[in-house]
Amino acid sequence: MKRRFIVTKHSYKSWLSLVGLSITLGLVGCSEIASVTQPVTSVSQPPHSNTQLPDGAFIQCPPFNPNQTICTAQYDPVCVKTESAGIINYRTAGNACSACSTPDAIGYVAGECS
Repeated sequence: MKRRFIVTKHSYKSWLSLVGLSITLGLVGCSEIASVTQPVTSVSQPPHSNTQLPDGAFIQCPPFNPNQTICTAQYDPVCVKTESAGIINYRTAGNACSACSTPDAIGYVAGECS
């Protein structure tokens, strides 16, 4: 038994509307994509090597476990102390959770690095 598909004026208009909507949404979405050639500027980039922790209580990071680390995107800057290959560095992170989301993180102090 063969089935026949009958194209009606209504189904043709619906199809054109769907195609038009898909193209429009695709173009709008593409206009929001940042250019790859633009430099990335974020709070979590390492600052100059002469930075130090600001005054305040030093909070030690818990043991690093990527399977149990889910951070929110709120901005509450902290200055993170990291150690890699015996070298101590400081960087500003967006919040305490993201500060401790690397195995090199030792701890942090509230506020941006100075």
